[in-house]
Amino acid sequence: MSDKTLVLTIKSSATPIQHIVKLKPGAYIIGRDPGCDIVLPDPFVSRKHARIFYREDQGKWYIEDLGSKNGTYVNGEKIEQPTQLQHQTEIVMGLTTIIVKEFEAE
Repeated sequence: MSDKTLVLTIKSSATPIQHIVKLKPGAYIIGRDPGCDIVLPDPFVSRKHARIFYREDQGKWYIEDLGSKNGTYVNGEKIEQPTQLQHQTEIVMGLTTIIVKEFEAE
C-alpha cells in the first residue's frame, strides 16, 4: 500500500485551537492524559479514550474506543469495535471532532 501516513484535523469547542496531525503506521492512544500520543484538553474525553492503529496485513487504519465514559462516534454512530477509517471520516469524542483529511504516501 502506498498511502500509509494518516492526516487528521483536530478541532474542539473546548479550545479554540485547530491542528493537523500526521501519523506514521503504528498505534496511537488518544485522550486527556498527558502521556497519550494525542492529547485532547477536553473535559468530556477520558484519560485514555481511544486508539488509532494501522493494520499492516490489511494496509488500513482503524479506531477503537478504549472503554471511555462518553463513547467514540464515527460518522454519527457510537462504535463498539474497531472501525476502519476512510477519507472524510468524522470522529467525535466529547467536544472534539477529528476529521480524516487524507492518506499520504510515505
